[in-house]
Amino acid sequence: MYRKPPPPESSRARLLTALLLTAVFLVTGAILLFNRNGFMAITEIQEDVHGVVAENELVAAEIDSLNHVIYLLENDSLYMEKRVREILGWGYEGETVIKFMEPDTE
Repeated sequence: MYRKPPPPESSRARLLTALLLTAVFLVTGAILLFNRNGFMAITEIQEDVHGVVAENELVAAEIDSLNHVIYLLENDSLYMEKRVREILGWGYEGETVIKFMEPDTE
């Protein structure tokens, strides 16, 4: 059996519908990707959050270390003596004291 080809206007309508749907999907995708609350912005914010969390962990570790030093200075007289001797460059009789100096940054 011979089939009659569809009228040309219905194929144009299908083509226009397909193009319109493609355009709508492209515009929707662009909006979802690039607007200020889109995926790209969210990804950038997440990277910033990870950076701040890492910095926060470093600061927390430094705080713990300093709290430990404070505890030792308050409760361990030998540690306190050692630190004072290091800072002031003092030594016992017959002891050689080596003091490291920070280089000038000027």
